Amino acid sequence: MPKIDLTNYEGGREQAFVKHYLLKKYLSRWGFKIGSSWDTLVFVDGFAGPWGTKDAEFADASFGIAIQALKQAINGLREKRGRSVRGACIFVEKQPKAFAKLDAFARSQSTEAVRALALKGRFSKNISAINQYVSSVGDNPFKFVFLDQKGWAATPMKELKPFVQERPCELLFNLMTSFLTRFIDREDLAQSYDALYGRRGVVDRIRRLPKGTGEREEMAVREYCISLREVCKFKYVSRAVILHPQNESVRYYLVFATHSIHGIEVFKNAETEATQIQNDVRFKVHLRKSGPTLPGLFDNDAPQSRLTLQLMERYRDLAKRRVADLLTSANSPEGVTYEELFGEALAFPLVTPNDLLGWLESLKPNIKIVFSESAKRPKPRRPSPFEDDRVVVSDLAGIARWKARH
Repeated sequence: MPKIDLTNYEGGREQAFVKHYLLKKYLSRWGFKIGSSWDTLVFVDGFAGPWGTKDAEFADASFGIAIQALKQAINGLREKRGRSVRGACIFVEKQPKAFAKLDAFARSQSTEAVRALALKGRFSKNISAINQYVSSVGDNPFKFVFLDQKGWAATPMKELKPFVQERPCELLFNLMTSFLTRFIDREDLAQSYDALYGRRGVVDRIRRLPKGTGEREEMAVREYCISLREVCKFKYVSRAVILHPQNESVRYYLVFATHSIHGIEVFKNAETEATQIQNDVRFKVHLRKSGPTLPGLFDNDAPQSRLTLQLMERYRDLAKRRVADLLTSANSPEGVTYEELFGEALAFPLVTPNDLLGWLESLKPNIKIVFSESAKRPKPRRPSPFEDDRVVVSDLAGIARWKARH
């Protein structure tokens, strides 16, 4: 794992280091993968800031990370694959002082290969200007939209929907669930919550859950994922959990939405690496505050967070149950596509492709994996979400027993 330097994140921004690490990992791989098929790569940062940054070149800000990742990907595509791809970064900020810095940065970093533009004002009010700029940059664009808003009312679902429905598009949304649920019982704010989700009834479902158990926060993020699928019509939605660096609590969730199963694969790979980094960050903060011999967030001197392990166990149990439900409810004798199982299982945080493969292995002989005819190889291979592989149920009762044990 890379050496962690928290110099620019000390003093309450340590969780942002994890967020930025995940963003950087995803964008670097996104650029190469998407740049192989699309002619223009577009990054949109709807709440760019800068806020609390210390690095003079804004290497500790999402927009600084994004433009460098895009430049590296486009240079790599040209040098290694001979592809000429254009890039565009659009940064939006409403606060005048922050915008002045953002605008100066965009102007200084804009090149012929990767153009950068700062727009002043609210993200939702700049959607038309963003669309105009994207259409002027190049043909066949692919958008990656990053929304790191501080509250919950800044991006109503009805305003987000037409923007992200213009395919191809992917979305990474910072849902600050602890802040969101803090005011969920206030009747005067119910309308703003309805606007966030774009569906009625969500607030009532969250309110019925007990406070202080984490159930409200989990319901809040789960319902937002449902909105992205049902309202915005994203095919796949997943999420990563970002923990408080100094105590046993969730700080926020990063919700990822895409139309491609390849996007889920890349996001989960980035999440897996970010999870280890997160443990390292929390361990480093723990040592700085308490010293190596005092009790804290860890069971021993290894960077394994107790909360991470608890959440991992919980989300894997939920994912296993979801896989069992999909298999037992399959009406077709051809079973369930591995792609569907992959998308549903990996919708949960801290669940990996290897987890899913392990569960399917433990389900044998109650299931049979049928590989696509076009993808057969001389040597055995693992099921893939990118082929027409299927999982066929041979014993429903056996799956029910497996589910009961888990």
